[in-house]
Amino acid sequence: MDTKIISTFFRLNALPVLGVVLGAFLSTLLVAVASSNASADAGAKQVLYINAFHRGYGWSDEIESGIRDTFDATGTEIDLSVVYLDTLRYQGETVSEKVAELLAIKQVADATDLVITSDNAALDFALLHQKELFPKQPILYTALKDYPIDGLSTAINTTGISEYSDYKNAVDLALSQHTDARSIVFVGTTKEGHNKRVVDIVRESVLPAYVDILDTEIIVDKSIEALDAELSQFPAHSLIFLLSNTLPKSDGSEYSPAETARLLSSIAPFPVYTYWHSHIGHGAIGGQIVTGYSQGKAAAQLALEVLSRDVATPLPSAMSAPASLFFDLESMEKHKVSRDDLPEGTRFINYQPPIWQEYKTEALTTLVIIFGLASLVLAFSLLTKRQSETIHQISDENVELTHALDLNQEALDDVTHQLEEVNPIDELTGLSNFRHFNDMLDKELRRASRYKTPLSLLMISVDKFEEYKSAQGEEAANNVLTDISKVISETCQRSSDVLAHLVDEKFAIILPHTTRENSHIVCQKLHDQLKVKNLPFVLSKTGAVTLSIGLSSLEASGERINPQHMFNTSEMMRIDAERQGGNGTRSDIIAIHPESGSSSAS
Repeated sequence: MDTKIISTFFRLNALPVLGVVLGAFLSTLLVAVASSNASADAGAKQVLYINAFHRGYGWSDEIESGIRDTFDATGTEIDLSVVYLDTLRYQGETVSEKVAELLAIKQVADATDLVITSDNAALDFALLHQKELFPKQPILYTALKDYPIDGLSTAINTTGISEYSDYKNAVDLALSQHTDARSIVFVGTTKEGHNKRVVDIVRESVLPAYVDILDTEIIVDKSIEALDAELSQFPAHSLIFLLSNTLPKSDGSEYSPAETARLLSSIAPFPVYTYWHSHIGHGAIGGQIVTGYSQGKAAAQLALEVLSRDVATPLPSAMSAPASLFFDLESMEKHKVSRDDLPEGTRFINYQPPIWQEYKTEALTTLVIIFGLASLVLAFSLLTKRQSETIHQISDENVELTHALDLNQEALDDVTHQLEEVNPIDELTGLSNFRHFNDMLDKELRRASRYKTPLSLLMISVDKFEEYKSAQGEEAANNVLTDISKVISETCQRSSDVLAHLVDEKFAIILPHTTRENSHIVCQKLHDQLKVKNLPFVLSKTGAVTLSIGLSSLEASGERINPQHMFNTSEMMRIDAERQGGNGTRSDIIAIHPESGSSSAS
């Protein structure tokens, strides 16, 4: 077909879509105008947040959550308006120019006190239209990745938060946990701009601080096989810092983030620290992680500082990215790192709370009931004793009181017995509840280890459930959960399968004797059956309720696997599927041998 004809065809088909998009933008902005004017009357500061992507994209949604939570926590009156450029789904200048026109109609030049942008495209948009839209407003950027230096150097009335962290701070923290460390090794790649920039930052700003006290080295663009040979030359007390999300294979392709962390941890006898959240739970001991939420929180704090200053006061300098500490308790125990030595606020995975803490509510309730019944028994005993001392002749009443005491003791025994037998069924869905699920996951993992059989775990969530509940109400949301539980029950009919409703919109399925390949078939059946069910949801991309599924599978092996490890792996896959837009499955292998781990999507 002729190229011009094809181009014309796609332009004609894009017109209705573009009309819908621009209509949505216009509606959103007109509503924002009304709310902005109302807030302005109340004296609230007007902050405009320009999001380069779309609502539902995990990274920028976390940034927005960090901004909103920080503003709310301060109690400052701030009216936050949000504009989505939607650059991941719509390329070119057409949508961007229309957004600029609508902002001009809104008269943001007069109605806005400060602008926050997230990611490169949003800053480009703000700087391009700064003269007509934001001539006086400070522009604060966040989540910049490989942004041209000359673009920032020439920007006026602009400052913000970089996506690059204080990499030296993470090294200092690791050295405080390993006081006998003799060398530090940084491992990364330079095949992608962001990774190359991180390597350059470490080489220029971090290594010079340690060259006189430790052996230091950066190894880049080496395969796992080459790294195995090089790392074997380092002394016993060494530390590894993983600068890149992935590492190359010998054939030129790349390992997945999970494979990268698992393989590097398996070949190196040293603690592996990381700057990437996707490495946590796969062998890395932990690290200083940049998250979207921490970016948003820092941007909001900087905005509050700027808003509190006099207009003539120069803007503060740009800041490095704040980061959160994430650590794996299993890897910490392996390398003898105490959680008590880590800073307050550190987050942990593979944490198993004490059993008294997990069941403290049930225990307290039981004690209160027992105490109440015991008090009744004591009261009856005292009454019986007093009556027996004062009215010896009323033997019949004494017999009746004794009988009443026996009945109360039986009631006490019945209540105590009922409290000991916790109901395993979830009342709303009829599936197993969270406590029964935990017990069965531990039992099935023990059975799989004993008989060396495969086992798979599915973590399932309803996409955009909170939005559905807000739009349709509590009763409709509960009906959807009941319908989904029926789909799960009809799809998984083996007596050995454990089907559970955990909390809110989350479900779980334990599939004994089931490989990863067969589990994917079950996941697809769930998606297909729900599609046939066709539960309407106008905010969904498909127009109906959809699911995000995280799958982890254990190969046939006699090695014992911690239930929390498998739970966390499936949960991370579920979150990954949700961040990819939902209505899909992400999976991972609980690897016994390094070459067996991989993740995939369907």
